[in-house]
Amino acid sequence: MHLAEISCLVISIVCCAALEQSPSGKSGWTGKLLVVPMDGSHWTGVKAVAEEMGRKGHTVIVVIPEISMRLGPGKHYITKTFPVPSELELFNKVLTKHAHKLTDQSLLESVTSEFNNMKMLFNMMASTSESLFKNQELIEFLRAQNFDAVLTDPALPMGAILAYNLSVPAVYMLRGMLCGLDAAATACPDPLSYVPRFFTQNSDRMSFGQRVWNVLVSVLEPLGCKIIYLSHEDVMSNFLQRDVSLTEILSTGAVWLMRYDFSLEFPKPLMPNMQLIGGINCEIKNPLTKVSITFT
Repeated sequence: MHLAEISCLVISIVCCAALEQSPSGKSGWTGKLLVVPMDGSHWTGVKAVAEEMGRKGHTVIVVIPEISMRLGPGKHYITKTFPVPSELELFNKVLTKHAHKLTDQSLLESVTSEFNNMKMLFNMMASTSESLFKNQELIEFLRAQNFDAVLTDPALPMGAILAYNLSVPAVYMLRGMLCGLDAAATACPDPLSYVPRFFTQNSDRMSFGQRVWNVLVSVLEPLGCKIIYLSHEDVMSNFLQRDVSLTEILSTGAVWLMRYDFSLEFPKPLMPNMQLIGGINCEIKNPLTKVSITFT
């Protein structure tokens, strides 16, 4: 079974579970899936699932900004766009800085450079989220659809926030999250003794000194994420009309589809609602043509 089909099966199970738990009087299964993707390579796997769900007869609505790098219409899903204030030149500038190489840099230089780039990128994402949440016409349209589930990448919290507001089960598809937010949101064990932190370049087998550094980085991570997601917190509070943390919103996710597997990753604990789907971002290639070779 192809990984996109497995993801579709998981989403269907989530929808059925939500239907069973719905209170009496509430409309049941609608066969509708809301997709709120993140731009860039994150879109590859999400698009495959959206296309597959649409091909199987479900109504799939994909919400995307008017300005994007890779997001766009598809054959088996409906696209809804919303205007954003970001200009294309600024968008390309941010992406170019984010795609810089971290080689030949010290750890402090790489962390500082990546932190500044991530902050700029997430500020732009927060502006995109705010544009969607202020689009009352589109929000009311989505609310009226009575979706069974929301498929999104929580690295851009826009979809998770929207699912929380609509009271719809969220299915997350992700590669990982900064500061171990995925582990915090799912209450998953994250032992610092052998789970390396971002930017440390440690493996799962660390010396005593590396473990000490791993602990120090983990202590600084919450502060870094607080700064990076600060703009999102304001957007969340304004949209939900109350103070709520990003961890609280992410903790309501029904299933976490993790785009990796332990053949290429360091092993670490997982929770029951975390499913490995490594390889879904790989492009499906056509088989090689058969060529007959004659030896003389």
